[in-house]
Amino acid sequence: MRNVMWFGDLEGKIATDSLSSNTAYGLGPIEYLKGEILLFEGQTFESKVIDSLQHKVEQTASSRAPFFVYSTASDLREINIPKEVFTLKSTENLIDSLYKDYEHPLLIRIDGMIDAITVHSVSLAEGSKVSSPDQAHQGLTKYDYENVSGSLIGFFSRKHKAVFTHHDSFFHGHFISDDRDILGHVDAIDFNSNKVSFSVSK
Repeated sequence: MRNVMWFGDLEGKIATDSLSSNTAYGLGPIEYLKGEILLFEGQTFESKVIDSLQHKVEQTASSRAPFFVYSTASDLREINIPKEVFTLKSTENLIDSLYKDYEHPLLIRIDGMIDAITVHSVSLAEGSKVSSPDQAHQGLTKYDYENVSGSLIGFFSRKHKAVFTHHDSFFHGHFISDDRDILGHVDAIDFNSNKVSFSVSK
């Protein structure tokens, strides 16, 4: 992520068709920051901005990313979490507390009804040069939704800030709706734990 944001290294380094097992999950941006990628149960989905009100989600055979975090042999197991409403930050804090003695990255999957969510998709103009996060995020478009059923796939790590999580977070997640109409990087979320299942893979 650092090389993309600060040094403009936008070319794809990894293709998702090399990761296509049914236990594979992963996420990152499309090369040249043309959208978002989610590898979900070995299938590749892309999100691309249409305009300020809508984006397009497509399943594709493969996509290339300049950076990509993934797990190809996931062993997701559902865990019990407190009965309360969670935000993105409180979800991160929960994982941090439950796995305080675990030092390796974790794959997180949350399935169910999401009360509110904000996602974004990057959409850098053709030929743009990048040497800062502000430049990398030119064209980034956010979308807000309520009462959406779907899945959040995320990766948690205390040791990979600016590698596959942002500099101010241990968690990086993408969301896809069950109807495959919504996909994007998760900026904000609210969900009631009574309405979801919460699974973790070490």
